[in-house]
Amino acid sequence: MPEVVFLLAVDHGRGLLLPRQNGFVVSITLMASITDTDSPESIAADAATVSSRPREGAGSRAREAPLLDAPLSVVVLVDREPDDIASLHRTYREATRPLAPEVEFIYVVDGPLERTIAALRELARQGEPLSILTFPKAFGEASALSVAFREARGGYILTLPVETQVELDELPELVTAIADADLVVCRRLTDRPLRLGKSKKLEYLSRLLLGSSFEDLRCAVRLLRRSVADELVLYGNQHRFLPLIAQTQGFLVREVPVRGRIRENRRPRLAVNLLLDLLTIYFLLRFVQKPFRFFGGFGMVILAIGGLVTAWLVIERLFFGVGLADRPALILSTLTIVLGIQIIAVGLIGEIIAFAHARNLKDYKIEKILE
Repeated sequence: MPEVVFLLAVDHGRGLLLPRQNGFVVSITLMASITDTDSPESIAADAATVSSRPREGAGSRAREAPLLDAPLSVVVLVDREPDDIASLHRTYREATRPLAPEVEFIYVVDGPLERTIAALRELARQGEPLSILTFPKAFGEASALSVAFREARGGYILTLPVETQVELDELPELVTAIADADLVVCRRLTDRPLRLGKSKKLEYLSRLLLGSSFEDLRCAVRLLRRSVADELVLYGNQHRFLPLIAQTQGFLVREVPVRGRIRENRRPRLAVNLLLDLLTIYFLLRFVQKPFRFFGGFGMVILAIGGLVTAWLVIERLFFGVGLADRPALILSTLTIVLGIQIIAVGLIGEIIAFAHARNLKDYKIEKILE
């Protein structure tokens, strides 16, 4: 008969019974509450009772949530009045409790949401480990995440939206993936792919412009290390491109497929705003350290067009006798040359500014120093 070793972890009201057999770990939840007054005999009796229960087969073996090796900070952005923030907090608390030895909650209320603020204060008064950060008006998710990252004390940070976008029993998958990554994002799998596919234009355009391989940039469920939060700088609408920004700075980003939920009655986002956000992030990721390559390229093309048109007009005047006095093409070509020179000058000014602040600009990450 194979040897079975039981490990009992006790934490005042919840316990984990971990039998190890032939290299496999099976998790059993110990429902009995263990207090400081329980005798060793009663604890042993409870353990024996659980160990005597029939074991499930290998195919239906329960999955144990892996624990993080540092405290976890859960950041929840509240950008509107939810139906029941207290119930949502309890749901998130129960889902994240097995993930780390210590869990803290940080609620960022983006705007004057009085009912939500009052409910969160009542939860804090009841002893819930949470912090409340409030904005006088809505500043956006990027600003909220930046503030929450500075206030978080955990070695890992989990961002969650005010509505559940993924099945919460899938959160251990993120913990497993963070073992060999710096940032883990979710790719939601649903039973309604057509509905989700209608909102894939962001991913398609980011793949076209930036070469992105991420398939669900809109999902707000992310797990990242403390080092990533310390390096990221977010503003505007850059929160959607957080994986791309982290990847550009040298962090290892993984996308994990999980069972997701589609938010009903989601407000449509204007395609023009989406395109502008993509162009902004494209410039910041590709040319913020070398602006002359961006402006200089455009300026050279416009200058070349203006120069060729002007040269052709001069040739027509000198060799074919075509007059220039009544031809607006000469004025247009001259203005094109001036515009090209101005764009090139903007690129040069950008290079001067980047050089002057090069000491404070850093687009790299040192993984380790070998001695």
